[in-house]
Amino acid sequence: MSAIKAGLIGYPLGHSMSPYIHERIMEASGIFGKYELYEISPEELPKYAPILMKELTGFNVTIPHKVAILPFLDDVAPMVKEYGAANTVCGRIGYNTDVDGFLSCGVPMKDKKVLLLGAGGVARMMAIEALKAGADLSIWARSPEKALVLIDECKEKGYEKVKPAESGLVYDTILNGTPCGMWPKVHDVIPDAGILAEGGTFFDTIYNPCPTKTCMQYRAEGKNAISGLKMLLNQAIAAEKIWAPDAHFDDKRLSEILPDVRKKLWEKNPMKMIFTGFMGAGKTTIGRMTANYFKIPFIDLDDKIVEVAGCPIREIFEKDGEETFRRMEHEILKRELEQPGSAVISLGGGVLTNEKNEALLKESKSVLIYLKAKPEVIWERVKHDRSRPLLDAKDADTAYKNMVARLESREPTYERAADVVLEANENAEVIFANVTKLFET
Repeated sequence: MSAIKAGLIGYPLGHSMSPYIHERIMEASGIFGKYELYEISPEELPKYAPILMKELTGFNVTIPHKVAILPFLDDVAPMVKEYGAANTVCGRIGYNTDVDGFLSCGVPMKDKKVLLLGAGGVARMMAIEALKAGADLSIWARSPEKALVLIDECKEKGYEKVKPAESGLVYDTILNGTPCGMWPKVHDVIPDAGILAEGGTFFDTIYNPCPTKTCMQYRAEGKNAISGLKMLLNQAIAAEKIWAPDAHFDDKRLSEILPDVRKKLWEKNPMKMIFTGFMGAGKTTIGRMTANYFKIPFIDLDDKIVEVAGCPIREIFEKDGEETFRRMEHEILKRELEQPGSAVISLGGGVLTNEKNEALLKESKSVLIYLKAKPEVIWERVKHDRSRPLLDAKDADTAYKNMVARLESREPTYERAADVVLEANENAEVIFANVTKLFET
């Protein structure tokens, strides 16, 4: 088998995982070849598309070229004609392997009320597949005109159960075909265009980060959310089958690539997993368990402060006052967020009382998880711990009232700042299991 030369065109491509994925697929399938990134702006596409078609075995196409590439092709596969977009080119022929990746994820659409977000290349494919499955489809796009164009295209193909989205309606399935939440804008969430029903499914084409903030929020609500990583891998496998049809593609070996891709993704684009909440919510315990599970460092911010100050936090408060402590807390948090690599960080209960800390977190590549526990649950966990200044009262009743008052004053801040709110009223094993569900591929 002769060596293949392939790549990915798009703009921007700085955080693409495609070279790693395709190299792993080639390795698993005995394909000799090379895969590179070609960052091409929309203005440059007319110049470079013909050159790449001549010099490469084939290439993948991503945002914003999936539709724009079509005029440069000599022919397209039937699915490209149907979807109006190509994500794979071989020679001068266009294909769409996004559908292979999408259908491999098992998103429920048959006879469902489906909301599609976006009207670009991948959204076109999902629109057609949803309608093929008999879905009642609503489409939303930031540009209502683009949504209407896609709706008209679907109707021209003979599909009638498609209309513009209406805010506030409940849907069985929501499909995200927008770049919302894509690295580096990790704090962005999908627009409030519709409500996901209980037992419903959210599918996100975004794979970086894996999962997105939107995926984690739905999972925290107990709903099903599927990230785009499996779709990415399987559409890449389908593309390799086009470029190297004589290769041996072993399903077992290929399935082993997925967890490695997620690990590599976190190495390439590190994330900080941060736990916040009131004392006794389990931030340190759950943080340590999470760090151990993902085999990344754990940082307890209070421990770091004690290490730097050379004395207990209580002593810092007594000698220098809370203002000095909060200033030190801010500087150490800033330092830890700037450290390279992924990590789990447990915050002290009062970190978010400083607005500068909240701003730091929003600017960082992180996910802030609020472990929310009921007052009575917290009390049972901490009532015998007299090392906590808040509990140093004349009697247990006073200590409990002080604790509740402080919790009530801080809870709105936790809720506002958090990317994800997770109930933390069960034992540590249950809470940890729910945390791991947030981060499933």
